[in-house]
Amino acid sequence: MMDIQKEREAFEHHLTDIGLVEFAGYGFEVDECDEYLHEPTQVAWDSWLIGLGRSKAQAVPEGFVLVQKELPETIAEAMALERVSKPFGETDPVWVEITEKVYKDRLLSKKWELWRDYKAMIEAQEQGQ
Repeated sequence: MMDIQKEREAFEHHLTDIGLVEFAGYGFEVDECDEYLHEPTQVAWDSWLIGLGRSKAQAVPEGFVLVQKELPETIAEAMALERVSKPFGETDPVWVEITEKVYKDRLLSKKWELWRDYKAMIEAQEQGQ
């Protein structure tokens, strides 16, 4: 999400750097609607925001999404839970304990598999750039 105050500061610094701040004594004064009193400055600000929106929109090509470089543990756990069948039907306490241990081991194994595959996917994408 865009921090509008930081963008406004960057915009004003840009206008200062190129020497356009001293127009009719208005400087960077804004009204109660947070619009610049000097109309050309407001037009430039609006254009700045439009250009910023376009550049951010183009930062992620169509058909792609931004993801973290590493698969978060909570997501890996949720995905593992979806993919590993929970044992059921055992009533003997010894077998219940054994099947629960096997189930937990399978969950852990699936989580590591998901992390490995995710990492391989990210690395393949980085190499393809």
